Amino acid sequence: MVRRPSRIVLVAALGLALIAPVQSRAEEQSTSAPPYLLVRSLQAIQDKVIAGDLESLEIQRYLLNEIDRRLRTVDMAVFEDPRNVDAALIFAMSGGNPETLDILAERDVEGNFDNRVTSILRRYLSGRGATALRQLKEVVPEYRNTRIGPYLELIGANALMESETDAALKFFDWARVEAPGSIVEEAALRRSLAITSQKGDAARALPYARRYARRFMNSPYASQFADIFVALAIDHKEAMPPPEIMAVLSLIERKRQREIYLRLGRRAAINGDKPLAEFAALQARRLSRSEDKGQLALAKLYDGLVNVPTDGVEKVLRKLADIPDASLSPKDRFLRDAARIVGQEVLKPPSAESLRQVRRDMVDKEYRDMMSERVAKAAENAARLGASLPDPITRPEDLPLETRKAALDERLDRIDDFVSLGRSKLKDIDALLSTESH
Repeated sequence: MVRRPSRIVLVAALGLALIAPVQSRAEEQSTSAPPYLLVRSLQAIQDKVIAGDLESLEIQRYLLNEIDRRLRTVDMAVFEDPRNVDAALIFAMSGGNPETLDILAERDVEGNFDNRVTSILRRYLSGRGATALRQLKEVVPEYRNTRIGPYLELIGANALMESETDAALKFFDWARVEAPGSIVEEAALRRSLAITSQKGDAARALPYARRYARRFMNSPYASQFADIFVALAIDHKEAMPPPEIMAVLSLIERKRQREIYLRLGRRAAINGDKPLAEFAALQARRLSRSEDKGQLALAKLYDGLVNVPTDGVEKVLRKLADIPDASLSPKDRFLRDAARIVGQEVLKPPSAESLRQVRRDMVDKEYRDMMSERVAKAAENAARLGASLPDPITRPEDLPLETRKAALDERLDRIDDFVSLGRSKLKDIDALLSTESH
């Protein structure tokens, strides 16, 4: 314990010693290298980020700022080299400052930039992509299989996503084919999955899901894939049975599989989808080790939530009570407590008032039955009615068995309504809590 501070100081000193020459070389290169070399470095760094190297995010920020500064001050003669023109356009489409493209377009008196491309990008980057759709469809195919082709395909697909989904999917397919393993392919696959999932086209969505699961689960955007995949499994159960879910998630390493199963279990539990929630909880437990107490607690919670309105209510309540607060997030503690309230409501005995209401309903039904057959069997029905009506209710246990069963049925119907209303509230509150947590 005494040596730890000195060890930390040593590691920090070594880190600074390693970083300093790298940053020094980057700064030296940025003052002399042409724009296309700087942008090539940016592309390499972005591809490392989506491969899971999150430490490269800081380098990416540095390069974006440095390339922006360089493009604003560079001699316009450098754009006589088409590689530098493409570099400036790729920079704008890769998270660069859109105002820099405006500056370059205004300074381009020699016509090195294609005005159609700069016009499309300037409108798209200023939030007016819908006004460039016709031009996009004409220009993007011309640049296919060029340096800027995959980026233009991605921009075009993004602009078309809301209005022309089939055309957008074609652009996304071209983008990922032209730039395999890159940040462009990652974005194209993720957004193609989003489009096909929203359309309910599971047949087209599943191949995108499999490709993404194989290639990009280390991306910082993989959580978006997880959310889309869970929504697909929840909303399209016929096309996504458990074996299909397992086939896709088997392509992912164990911890990430478990995370997605827990997300699926949570959504299924809130929706009241008992088979799917139990399946997801079982898979999450299978992928957990004994020391993964938090994940095991979540699996138990989601399994318990869907079993509240069933015969084993007392057992479920005991299971929920055994889950420690420390194992749950605030949102999951809320879900557990709400489930316990529902379970306690289920266990309450029927009140005398509910029994009286059932008796009144039964009398009304018998009266209607009698009136419908009165012409043919008036005397017989009158006798049957008189014999079947119970004495005025004094105590619930004095009622006929049929009446008590009917009272219980009505109470269960009311509980179902209560549970449905509770789930609706849970969804609303869960959505609110999710928004606040981001």
